[in-house]
Amino acid sequence: SRIYNGTTGATVTLSDDRLAGDAVTISYVSASFDNKNVGTSKLVTAIGITLSGAGAGNYVLGATSATDGANIAAKPVTPVIVANDKTYDGTTTAALSSQSVTGTVGAEVVTLGVGAANFDTKNIGVNKTVTATSLSLGGADAGNYVLGAASATALANIAAKSVTPVIVANDK
Repeated sequence: SRIYNGTTGATVTLSDDRLAGDAVTISYVSASFDNKNVGTSKLVTAIGITLSGAGAGNYVLGATSATDGANIAAKPVTPVIVANDKTYDGTTTAALSSQSVTGTVGAEVVTLGVGAANFDTKNIGVNKTVTATSLSLGGADAGNYVLGAASATALANIAAKSVTPVIVANDK
């Protein structure tokens, strides 16, 4: 079993029923999963199995390939957000300029969905923490990945709101 890596390559351990003490090595040319995707009890096939060593001549190999089942677990990815600065509006609601994940294999398509993004407080400030929550993965290859964190954070500013004084003159 292994974590998803975008390939079908597998590593197997071979065993045999040779007599104790005989100098025999069993090896294989290659091993692979039936496909690259995440799953349990996936078919793994080793091919090009051979015997070697001083005692190998005392044995005949029953097959040059073997199969077994193994798992490919989802690869964790890291959510990344970039938050927009805003002007004070009395709320903690934040807007994001981008949301993505890092840690995917090659150019696989995995997108990050964000349910909500909020500043830590509604008050003005510089480098305020914005937290994105209710995260989800989407895209063609999302099934091979799992989020490595339940939320993502970024820094952004809340600037003071400009107010215009208004005067009302009283009639005399």
